Amino acid sequence: MVLEAKNAVTEFRALMNEGRVDETNALVTDDFFAVFSLGKPGEFETYDACEYRRGNLQASQYYAGKSPYWAYTDLSWGMRDDTEFIISSKIDFTLNGGLIMKALVTEVYRLEGGQWKLARQYMEKYKPESLNER
Repeated sequence: MVLEAKNAVTEFRALMNEGRVDETNALVTDDFFAVFSLGKPGEFETYDACEYRRGNLQASQYYAGKSPYWAYTDLSWGMRDDTEFIISSKIDFTLNGGLIMKALVTEVYRLEGGQWKLARQYMEKYKPESLNER
């Protein structure tokens, strides 16, 4: 079951990096929610499924022609039960090959109707000092 879930996560990320936003959005649960820390105490954003999907569409338009890429380095993963897979990762986000942002993320994928879908996302975005000049 772990291998199946891990493969689904790899596919989700590939779709995202290929800019296939409609397919990516279809792999987000309807009861999805996300919490994104902005790196300062008390500063965070929350998203439900509709806001997240809409944000993905807007981002794909903004990133068009800029070669966005999310490079994941997985730190740990495991099954919570037979239907939920949890994975924690580091992310380096680049545009046109230049590093824009780093992040730590924990995601929960849920098996729904035989398909693994993103159900939760907890992210801490940060910009190293070396990038603050940009």
